[in-house]
Amino acid sequence: MVSIGAVVTGDIINSTGLSDTDHRSCLVQLEQSMLTLNQEFAVQGDIYRGDEFQVFIAQPQFSLRIAVLLRLALMQCVKRSDARVAIGIGHFNQLEPELRKTAKGEAFVLSGRALKAMDEQRLTVNCSSRAQINPSHQLLIQYLDFVLTALSHKQAEVLYPRLLYPALTQQLLAEKTAINRRSLASRLQRANADIIIETLALYEAVIADKLAAIDS
Repeated sequence: MVSIGAVVTGDIINSTGLSDTDHRSCLVQLEQSMLTLNQEFAVQGDIYRGDEFQVFIAQPQFSLRIAVLLRLALMQCVKRSDARVAIGIGHFNQLEPELRKTAKGEAFVLSGRALKAMDEQRLTVNCSSRAQINPSHQLLIQYLDFVLTALSHKQAEVLYPRLLYPALTQQLLAEKTAINRRSLASRLQRANADIIIETLALYEAVIADKLAAIDS
């Protein structure tokens, strides 16, 4: 049986324009986020060349959520910081601790090619023929990219934990983030959190169905 996985390849936007302090903050935030994502989703990640990163996801249905979380991690860390992220879904071969040196397979190729082909957009998905999503779903991802790019620093600050811990109530999120519950609710509303959550849920269901069809 061929193993299907997802890879997120990304780079920090305008990293050379960041101050040394902000650049270090972004890298530290990425490292911390990868550790958290490893705990929640068992991902494997790596940062290289000072502003590029790659994450392998054994459960491809969560790839869009993880790509969004990586962007939000940067956006909440340093004002006006963001990343371009490209998701590749396909088969993969061996994996070792140093991801970029040993990772092989279709998922890595698709992700890398998609990142190189990106122009103005900051989020894209490139699937193998086995897991191809239809044009309407691609359009939703483009809209999601538009919504994310327009987020403020404060909106990203509350959306990150909301997407990372979807089961938590707003009260528990307020306690976890030390943000007033009313303020947290207002920021989530302005961030179009419900639309983002519904889009992620749809994507996760679509990819899960694709994977089930491949396995059957």
